[in-house]
Amino acid sequence: MTSRPTAPRIAIVAIVLSFALAVAVGILRTVNAEPVERAAEFAGNVAFAVVFAAPALLALLGLRGRPSLLVAAGALDLVLAFVSLISFIGLVFVPPAVMFFVAAGHMRGAGVRPGRSIAAVLVAVMLGASAFFALFAREDPVCWARNPTTGESFRLNPDRFVHGSSISIDSRALPPGATESGCTTDSISTGEAIAGISVVAAMLGVVWVLSKPPEPRARPPVGRMCVAPAA
Repeated sequence: MTSRPTAPRIAIVAIVLSFALAVAVGILRTVNAEPVERAAEFAGNVAFAVVFAAPALLALLGLRGRPSLLVAAGALDLVLAFVSLISFIGLVFVPPAVMFFVAAGHMRGAGVRPGRSIAAVLVAVMLGASAFFALFAREDPVCWARNPTTGESFRLNPDRFVHGSSISIDSRALPPGATESGCTTDSISTGEAIAGISVVAAMLGVVWVLSKPPEPRARPPVGRMCVAPAA
């Protein structure tokens, strides 16, 4: 009977750290946004955190006797670190990635064919990266104006101010009392949020199937030899 690999403590630490970092980047994205942007991107910020939590979710599945998913978690963490390096946030995802690799090395293999393990890692990386880019599949500008005296914010129609890659806001078009305004073109729409989370869910389902350990073979019962009593 094949024994299930034992999860090392470093794997648990890496999972907790990865989850904490995913929540932190979601909160950071929310805090740094304008009130109008926060309201427009609530689902988007949740999806952003879910995508960055995908390595931790993979590692959780890997604790179920599937060391290859810990490798997949580490590889995906490095990919997410690379694609988000433009803001240097990605650097914080390197330590849990290394910890996932170390944890995978400490776990003993469960008899999964190498081809299926490699496929699980590749699928996790490709779909995980696709989930990230799905969040920014198109430009969804959000424009806002604010009255600094009252603190009231207004959401503006971006079609009036965003023209291709250029943004032009005429102060005469702002609501009465509003003197501050701006637009962002990298917002995450609700549709993009749903797409990103769906890709993450699909990734977890596919790699779970690919990394399935073989069923233990049942040992044939050992027959007993009957000895006839002596006459």
